[in-house]
Amino acid sequence: MLLDRAATLATKINTYQKLKNSAAEAEQFGTRARQFADASLLMARLRKTLSTLAEIGVQVAFQPSDALGYAEKARTLREAINADPENIHDPPINIKHDFTDRLNGIASAGQKAANAAWKTYVEQRAAFGADDVLSALGQVPQFRASVARIRQIRSDVATFGASLPADPKAAIASLDTLVSQHNAEWSTLAASDIPSSVIAFIRAAANNDALLTAYTSEVQTWLESRNLLGAFRVKLR
Repeated sequence: MLLDRAATLATKINTYQKLKNSAAEAEQFGTRARQFADASLLMARLRKTLSTLAEIGVQVAFQPSDALGYAEKARTLREAINADPENIHDPPINIKHDFTDRLNGIASAGQKAANAAWKTYVEQRAAFGADDVLSALGQVPQFRASVARIRQIRSDVATFGASLPADPKAAIASLDTLVSQHNAEWSTLAASDIPSSVIAFIRAAANNDALLTAYTSEVQTWLESRNLLGAFRVKLR
């Protein structure tokens, strides 16, 4: 009876040990699977981002280092594991430090390059020129509403450059619309080709620093033609 119990206990211990070893082995497989899955996801995401940006004309200055070398390492790993799954425990390379960590680094560098390229692209689209003229015209009551709309559009365009959008194609369409709206609003303001003397006078008047000598016939004619004389007052210092 005692021997039977001992034999049963030995069997249970042996079974437990096998299960424990299997669990440890499964955990190792799970760890490797997560490493590969994470790296694969990041690389796939980067590839999609770069392809999308290229399609819409945003050039990204990015060249992954030793791409062919990592492709060869991937083939080496695949062949070794296909030949014997146990090789996952003793791979021909250090999977984490020499492979997945490096791939994650490439993905991170590529994403930074994509973000920088997108920001540069938006800055170029938002290059509407200096705000001096706009600020000067904003001091004239008749122009304030239009100037406010232009400023809002410029702000909206600049906001696009804060981060790479999830859907760059849709963002490009929105940018195109905003730029068209800006050009239309600005054309309305600058339709008469505002002379530099008028801009200088309005800017000086806005700072309470306009001299009568700056009120030339050109300035007077331009203001009169737009019924803007009433927007200005003469004061003694």
